Amino acid sequence: MPKIVDHDKRRQEIALKATTVFLEHGYKNVGMRQLCDLLGMSKSAVYHYYKSKDELFKAATEAMVSFDSDALIDFPRTTDASRSQRIDNFIAIFRQLSPRFFQEMQLVADYIEVIGHENVSSDPSMNVANQRYLALLNDYVCNTHSNELYTLMLGLLNHQLMTGAELEDAYVSSLVGKHIA
Repeated sequence: MPKIVDHDKRRQEIALKATTVFLEHGYKNVGMRQLCDLLGMSKSAVYHYYKSKDELFKAATEAMVSFDSDALIDFPRTTDASRSQRIDNFIAIFRQLSPRFFQEMQLVADYIEVIGHENVSSDPSMNVANQRYLALLNDYVCNTHSNELYTLMLGLLNHQLMTGAELEDAYVSSLVGKHIA
């Protein structure tokens, strides 16, 4: 009897595993052959699911954002949450991103070096990440100030990175509270 393969699930597995490879090795420093080796797959197997490294990178970006979204599945949504719960949701998103933020910023800088700064606003992978994180903040924190909250999130993550110390929840909460009615 032939083996039944759930191709959508397999695509997701490959994309999620690729996030680890991209975070560890960067974008420009890994070619498709090395990427396949690090995924433990043949080139033909990877090409069966993804036409190019760019397509796999976009899928990996989507997989990571979906991973972050899934972590919030049991949290109350903006429309059902109290102000305090929405602030807690922001902190949960912040804490979700925090452990890998440095690697992600290295990867983003590496990727932007390849695509060119002038192409960031039209790049599909950059757009997926920005739009999905804005939607996450809209859905779980505040549906009127998601742009400001996204800017604050990135600023706080950079602040934490630059000081080398974890920011206190009370500090984060006080700043977020200024943007939530």
